[in-house]
Parts: sequence; structure tokens; C-alpha cells
Amino acid sequence: MYIGPFYLDTKEIFLILAGVLLTAAWIFNIPLWWFDKRVLFTLLVLILITKGLLPSIHNEAFFLLAIVTIFLSLYLSIFQLVLFYFISFVLFRLIRVI
Repeated sequence: MYIGPFYLDTKEIFLILAGVLLTAAWIFNIPLWWFDKRVLFTLLVLILITKGLLPSIHNEAFFLLAIVTIFLSLYLSIFQLVLFYFISFVLFRLIRVI
């Protein structure tokens, strides 16, 4: 499904659903035990934008990058996470893993 320049596949629908649930948890003050909601929401938007703009991404390597980034959010600041995500994404694109 195309929405403007974005192509949304079934995998992106799950990301959008996660965004809706995360927003609901933020609005209703539902605690997420270990994770910061603001950091998770920022990562979700970054992942959705990169996945939406590049539909030819290999899902397995991109999934591993997303999981590692989410678990690193337990220990790193948001600036370090965004830096790690973009540097890893660029390196994966350069060596043609993604």
C-alpha cells in the first residue's frame, strides 16, 4: 500500500500497531518496566521511516539491527542510540547486508 512516498507492507503494519500501543501506554501512564517510552517511540519512528523509504531491505538483517538497538536502549542515551542505528544502517548498506 502506497501512502505518498512510503510503501507500507504487512511488516510495517505491525510497527504502526506498536506505535499506537506505545502512544496509548504513554497517554494512559501504563508503566513499561525497563524501557523509557520516549526512547522507544523515537526508535519506532526511525525504524518506520527507514523501513518505509527503503522497501528493498532484507528483513532478517534489519530485524536484528532493530532488536539490538531496542535492547541497547536499556543502557545508552538516545543520542548514542540514534548514532548507533544510523552508523550500523549505513555500514550494512555499504557492505550490502541490508
